[in-house]
Amino acid sequence: MTGTPPDPPAGTLIALLAYPGVDELDLFGGYALLAKAGSIAEESGAPPLTAVITAEDPEVHGSAGVTFRAQEELSVVERAQAVVIPGGRGAAAAAQAPQLRRFLRRADDRNARLYSVCSGALVLAGAGLTEGRTLAIHTAKRTQLTQQGTTRAASGLLHDGRICSVGGDIRNSLKSVDLAFALLTDLRPELIEPVTARTEISPGRQAQQALQASGA
Repeated sequence: MTGTPPDPPAGTLIALLAYPGVDELDLFGGYALLAKAGSIAEESGAPPLTAVITAEDPEVHGSAGVTFRAQEELSVVERAQAVVIPGGRGAAAAAQAPQLRRFLRRADDRNARLYSVCSGALVLAGAGLTEGRTLAIHTAKRTQLTQQGTTRAASGLLHDGRICSVGGDIRNSLKSVDLAFALLTDLRPELIEPVTARTEISPGRQAQQALQASGA
C-alpha cells in the first residue's frame, strides 16, 4: 500500500471501506464520484477533497469476482471526516471482524460522519454504532439488522444523527452514487454543481434539493 496522504487544513478526507465480498457497485460507484469531486476541487483551488479505498488486507476480492488492491491501510479511518461502508455478500462476516469494528468505533468517537450502502448497515451494527437508530438497508437484510439490538430497518436515503444510509427501495439512480452526493451535500455542497456538470449525472434525492436551493 502507499503511504497515508496528508490531511491538509480545511480539507476533507473520505475513507471508503472494502472487505472480502464487498459489492463492487456499492464501492466503486461512490468512489468514482467522490474522486471526481476531488479532482474538481484541486483544479479550482478549493480546499482539497481526498477519497481513498481502505481495507484490512492489501488485496480484496469483491462479490462479483473482481480482485483489487486497497489504496490505504485501515489507519486512515482514524483521520477521515467521513467513512463510507458499502454492502456486499461479505457484509455479515465483515461485521464480526474485530479490527474493522475497532476502527469504526474510533471514527465514531471522533464524531466522523458514517455512510452505509444497503447491507453495509450490518457492518455498522456489528461495531455497536446503531443502537436506537433507524437505518436504510436492502430489503432482504432487514431481519439481520433488526436482530442486532434495537436498530430499526427502513428504506430510502435517510439521516439519523451522523449516520446516513441508503437501501431497500428500487430507484432509477444508483444507490452508491446517491449516497456520495448526500455526502457532498453534508460536507462539500459547493462541489455538487460542478460534479453534476462534469459527470452529467443528476444529483438525485437530497443533493438535488440542495442544488435547487442554491439556485444553480
